[in-house]
Amino acid sequence: MASKTLSTSEKNPKAGVGLSSNLEKVRTKIPVLSHLPKKLFWIVIIVIVLASIGIGAYAALSPAKASTTTTTAALQTATARQGDLILEASGAGYLVAASESSVGFTVNGEITSLNIKLGDTVEKGQLLAQLDDTSEQTALEDAQRALLELTSPEAIANAELAVTTAQANGTTAQIALNNVQYWQNDALIQDYYAKYVIAKANLDRVAQIYDDLNVGEYINNSNEAQAYQDYYNAQKAFDTASYYYSVYAQKPTQRQTDAAQATLDLANARLINAKDYLTALTSGEIPANATGSSMDALRKAKLAVQAAQEDLDGTKLYAPISGLVMTLNTKVGDTVQGTIMTIDDLSQANIQFYMDASDWSNVKVGYDVSVSFDALPNQTFSGKVTEVMPGLVSTQGSTMVEGMAQLDNSVADIGLPVGVDAGIDVISGQAKNAVLVPVEALHELPDGTYTVFIMKNGTPTLTTVEVGLQSDTFAVITSGVAVGDVVTTGIVETSK
Repeated sequence: MASKTLSTSEKNPKAGVGLSSNLEKVRTKIPVLSHLPKKLFWIVIIVIVLASIGIGAYAALSPAKASTTTTTAALQTATARQGDLILEASGAGYLVAASESSVGFTVNGEITSLNIKLGDTVEKGQLLAQLDDTSEQTALEDAQRALLELTSPEAIANAELAVTTAQANGTTAQIALNNVQYWQNDALIQDYYAKYVIAKANLDRVAQIYDDLNVGEYINNSNEAQAYQDYYNAQKAFDTASYYYSVYAQKPTQRQTDAAQATLDLANARLINAKDYLTALTSGEIPANATGSSMDALRKAKLAVQAAQEDLDGTKLYAPISGLVMTLNTKVGDTVQGTIMTIDDLSQANIQFYMDASDWSNVKVGYDVSVSFDALPNQTFSGKVTEVMPGLVSTQGSTMVEGMAQLDNSVADIGLPVGVDAGIDVISGQAKNAVLVPVEALHELPDGTYTVFIMKNGTPTLTTVEVGLQSDTFAVITSGVAVGDVVTTGIVETSK
């Protein structure tokens, strides 16, 4: 399952480090070459090497100098051709459905009807099975009745009364706070002091009149009665004025101020709660951040109805997706809760695949794939990689690349059951109708550019080229070489 691609160094072992280290020594020994740019230096060196090889070959083959034991060197060549180059990594896997759904009841109960059997094709939203819902129906009715009591006309009238009462309590609390704050009013204190002085003077005046009459133990006439009445009223007025002056003449304590403010805050909070609750009852919507014991009871009643409805709905089982019933482990009369079947969506075919760890860099999301099945010889199916695990996985004692590919066909189109084994090729790159040369013809320079020697009139001519895809045998030339050009691929030592 290893990849069919190789790195640049593996494809052209003759280019690069070894040649570079030896020829750099040449550069230091030839002063003229040392002044050349680095890239031009390399081109000149390669030309010199090949030229010297050609001269040696010519001298060795010349009749005037040939001997029966002369050793010669010849250039190996190849012709650039047009073709396709595909880089791919091979692996194995198995057919899986686009998705699988485990289907079951959320409540416990006895199955009263089962509308499907193993292997049936179902549609999304189709009723599959149903439980006995007697207890769920009763629970829902009880919850609805409790909510109705909280939202009845009588409950709404009480809520309106609560708002009115809270408003009155708020007004009273505001007055009380104002009174406390008035104690700190100097003008008010002066007013009460003036009333106190007037009441004291009036009391002294009528008291003198009463004393002058020398009223005895009993009142004997109307003058004495009037004097007593005036004296009594003046005393009451003085007592009242004295009280209020004594109260307002001193500042209120912090405790008195805090208590009055807290009473007002509590009254306002209760008014807000009363209004929110009335709004909830009349509109059916609970205001955001609403509080209070009445609101809490209303919330719980609504939640109880919702939970009871969900339990009742849970007694019916509907298909969450369209697909094929793959497993079914119950029958009518069974008491169940949880998963009772699985449904596979077969509208799209996927391949769960595994490849050798060395293919990690050759498997990416979006790469094309070609898939074949032993059960369907001479047929291939195309698709794309849709998922690659972020790390290597261990399976059957081997470290592998795990991924998922989606085919362009449905499981029904393929005509095979899910789980069947498959072979897969992940295509990491391909070039159609490209100019191809053997990788041995490439010479990579230190700056990363490539050159090749093209044979022109029997002489190798150095040419800079642009290289595309490379496999372990061929490279795509995108510029610099034409189809039919003869390129050198190495030097073959021969003897004559």
